[in-house]
Amino acid sequence: MKESPAKGSGRPRVTGGFIAIIAFKWLKGITFVILGIAALKLSRAASMPTAVEIAKFLSVSKENELVRRVADVIANVTPGQVTAAGVASIVIGCVFFVEGAFLLACIWWSTYFTIALTAMGVPLEIYEIVHRPDSFRRYLLLAINLAILLFLWARRNEFRRMDPARKSA
Repeated sequence: MKESPAKGSGRPRVTGGFIAIIAFKWLKGITFVILGIAALKLSRAASMPTAVEIAKFLSVSKENELVRRVADVIANVTPGQVTAAGVASIVIGCVFFVEGAFLLACIWWSTYFTIALTAMGVPLEIYEIVHRPDSFRRYLLLAINLAILLFLWARRNEFRRMDPARKSA
């Protein structure tokens, strides 16, 4: 189904599939930025939080599996490693925001950009599934990213066909 350009703008309309992908990318971006900010804040703490403090903050039992895992990770990292992880997380979050913004702007190569970046994450997701096969969340993220890849591949030239600047060239 071909989309017609938005009235008077000369640029294509962003369809529902693209809007869903943009929302997903921005949600991932927000998540990574929040985690990055939390990590940077944690790196400046006088002492790393214990399992009891984490459980109290999250209002869950200190026996909770997630709380124990987080406490174990925090106990084994240095403030420098936490800072590096925080900065990396913020950068990754910004990349997700840029992906979504390029798709929203209907830039002709934005689909290729998003295909490449999404495809780069698939091997890591498969690696995580192999090492933790009981995690439903990992399978769900892999399925979502594969669906994004298939959708974008099928519609990879949609913005190119409608780019008025490329028609005059």
